[in-house]
Order: sequence, then structure tokens, then C-alpha cells
Amino acid sequence: MKAKVIVFVKVLETLYVLLVLWCFQLFAQNNSGGGYYRVMFYNLENYFDCFPDSLLSYNEFTPYGDYHWTMRKYESKTIHLYKVFQNIAGWDGICLAGICEIENENVLKHLLYSTPLKSQNYKYIHFDSPDMRGIDVALMYSPKFIPVDAKPFYLVDDSIKIRTRNILYVKGIIASDTVHIFVNHWTSRYRGVAESAPLRLMFSNLLKSKTDSILSEIPSANIIIMGDFNDQPSDRSLRNLCAGSRLHNLSSASRYDNSAGTVKFKEDWFTFDQMLVSEELMTDNGGLKIAKSGLKVFDADWLMEVDEKYLGKKPFRTNIGFRYHGGFSDHLPVYLDIIKTN
Repeated sequence: MKAKVIVFVKVLETLYVLLVLWCFQLFAQNNSGGGYYRVMFYNLENYFDCFPDSLLSYNEFTPYGDYHWTMRKYESKTIHLYKVFQNIAGWDGICLAGICEIENENVLKHLLYSTPLKSQNYKYIHFDSPDMRGIDVALMYSPKFIPVDAKPFYLVDDSIKIRTRNILYVKGIIASDTVHIFVNHWTSRYRGVAESAPLRLMFSNLLKSKTDSILSEIPSANIIIMGDFNDQPSDRSLRNLCAGSRLHNLSSASRYDNSAGTVKFKEDWFTFDQMLVSEELMTDNGGLKIAKSGLKVFDADWLMEVDEKYLGKKPFRTNIGFRYHGGFSDHLPVYLDIIKTN
């Protein structure tokens, strides 16, 4: 009798394992169309190391600078950022991650290779920009993405009186399909909305010239544009980018569904962190497609804090002015999934 019970239990265990595997396979097929690829963008809010840079006049993020930025604060920031990336990654990891407000290549290496992210084998593409504070954009990528070309694009205009960041362009392969990626961090509104708007329009025109060139040559091209645009989808610079082209802004009001925005100023939320894609990624025509879940804002409770002055919640940021606050970033990350359709 005891032997029969043991055999029966083993049969049940085997059936349970087979059922779990079957459910997992079914879930994967229904949610990935044969494989899904997570793409995210995140403004890291002044991810600086704490070492002076002799090539820059801006060295506020050092122990003796205005931010009193120490190794302890730098390491805490690094662990915070790791937590965000790991939670967005889930079980299958992140395929592509556009990031901005990084000081240099050293902080990228520190994030990717001195934290548990090291096990994911992420690599990166980065170019130093002429930004006056030395902050740059970059693209992190997993082995699911194979880069074949990369270059920075710069604003070149005699009327520009400040040093601006570049737009990072990367061309690569996802599941045998070519993808064109643009990572952006347009001029902020620090000097005033009206005063800085012409610079953001210049960025828009520069980016539009690059995407129009790709689409005129390959109408079915897969294009992903991501960034902190310091403008909303309804502002002139973003409307100009989409005008007369086959680009769709996934961050527009009609597509947003789970957050009031990505950055908060006083009582108002703004959608500065956005993703735009070409029409091909919105259809079933090609091999890749944006998943039905669309674009999401990652707004986990631990990324937020109570807004005691303006009510509600706000992003739990690293610094408030020059005062260390100990949080993650003043922006929330956005992400989406791309599925393989054939």
C-alpha cells in the first residue's frame, strides 16, 4: 500500500511539473508572439561619480562641490538605479535602455559591471557630448540586440550660444529585423519655456531630417525614438517631428493609461519622457510590433514619495536643489515591449 502511495505521489508531481511547463509555454506564446523585447528610457538625474574632471569647469558633484557628492552618495545612487533596472527587467531582462544625465563612460561601467546587472551581460554605446555640465546620453543593450552602426548627431548653428547634448543614433538587429534607435535629451526649460523653445525645435528639425531620410529610403523601416524632450507631446517641437511622417507618439494623451506623467513641477505633472515609433511597428506587416500593452510609466510605490506641499505623490529624487534627498530620480522611467510576429 505504501509503495502505491509513493508511486501515486510521484505521478502527481510529474503531472504538476508538466502542467507548469505547459502553462509557462502558453503564457510565453500569448504574450511574446515567439519572443518579446523590453525597451525602456530613463533620465537618471545627474548620475555623476564623485571625482573631479580636469577637462571640465563643472565639478559640482565632488566632495568639495556645491552638492558635496561623496563616494557614499555615489554608491547609494548606483544601487538605487540597479533596483529600478532590475525591476523593469523582470524575468527576461531589458533588450534596450536609453538613458540620459550620465556624466561619463565610467558611471556606465560602474552601474553595469559593479552591481548584479553584471550577470545580464549588458553592453553600452556612448559618445561624449559638448554639454556644459558634461552630461550625456547612452544606450544600454543586451545580447538580444546586435549593433551594426552608431554615431552622434549635433546641433550646428551659429545662433546657438550654449553647448548642447548630442542625439545618439544606433542601428542594430533584433530577431533578424533591422531597428533604428534615436536617444534624446533636448535642452531643458531652465532658462524659461519661451527662451529655450527654439533650441528644442532645432533638435526636432535635426531628428526629423534623420528619420525622414531613413523613411524615404525604406518606408517600412523600424524606428524607435526615445528621450527626455523637455516638451510634451502636444508642444510644437513634438508635433513638428511627427508632421507629415509615419511616426507615432506613444506618449500622446490618447495612448497614455497608467500615470499622470513622468516628471512633476509644483502641482503639475508633465510628460517629458516619451517614445515614438514608426508606423511599421504599429502594424502586423513586419516581423516586429509594439505589444498591445503599449507604453507604460514605471511608477512603483518605492519610486515615489508623498508630496506634502502640493499633495498627491511625486518622484523620489536624489537631490532637491543642492540638498541631498537620497532618492532615485526626479523622472519616472517609461518602457514598452516589442514582440516578434513571425
